[in-house]
Amino acid sequence: MKIRSILLALPLMFTLACGGSSSLRPGEGVSGAYEFVVSSNVTGGVTLVETNLAANGNQSGATGPSQVQILTLQQKNWYINGICAGSTPGQNSVTANLTGSSLALLFNEGGNTVPGQGTLTGTTITGNYSVSGSACPALQGVPGFPAGYDSGGFVANLVPSLTGTFSGTLNLPNGTDNAALTLSENPDHSLNVSAQLTGPVDNGVFQLTGSAVGNAIFVSGTVSGNQLTLLAYFDRSGTYTKFPNSLLVFDYDTLTDAGLLLGQ
Repeated sequence: MKIRSILLALPLMFTLACGGSSSLRPGEGVSGAYEFVVSSNVTGGVTLVETNLAANGNQSGATGPSQVQILTLQQKNWYINGICAGSTPGQNSVTANLTGSSLALLFNEGGNTVPGQGTLTGTTITGNYSVSGSACPALQGVPGFPAGYDSGGFVANLVPSLTGTFSGTLNLPNGTDNAALTLSENPDHSLNVSAQLTGPVDNGVFQLTGSAVGNAIFVSGTVSGNQLTLLAYFDRSGTYTKFPNSLLVFDYDTLTDAGLLLGQ
């Protein structure tokens, strides 16, 4: 799979997330770990916006890598941080304003902002977006559409905490390792990962820490004396990897595919 360091197309900024239940009360915003699955009518791509939303009155928000992560799957290629680069890739945010059951959403993807409108039913959010005049290269020259135009729909749901052990082979900077990653998410969405590695150089158990962000993990630590940062997507149903309960791992420092681990 080809990985590119380009932020997803402006409109593709909607997120679901992982972990915990939403504490919705009258007059309060949406909170909890959500994953927005965003489908473009123009490019055919699917963007996963993973976010940990916090509510303050009827306002909700999340910002930064520990609270918002974005991945796009388009034409069988994964794009870390999305398919349409902003000026500050990876520095994303999501805000929402709840009025009754209606949500006004604003997605900021590395400096690119896109509004959306949604409806909250229980803890599920559904809605649509439309963008005109975008400078995103992926939205230029698409047959049948004006340059810079995109539209589509999204659905977002709460997701459970990220826990469990996943094993397989990972291509890491020091070579190809047999790996077993054990995940433990805390109530505040902080994440501890115990990585048991066996390879040409990496041999032992290494501790990584960071955040569970929706259905994504974003962790870092020292492995065999070198700093390593991993971004991984937990595919619960096998929708994208064809393997339920699997963990698709990327080396965030090089923005390359590191491998697929299966749940044990």
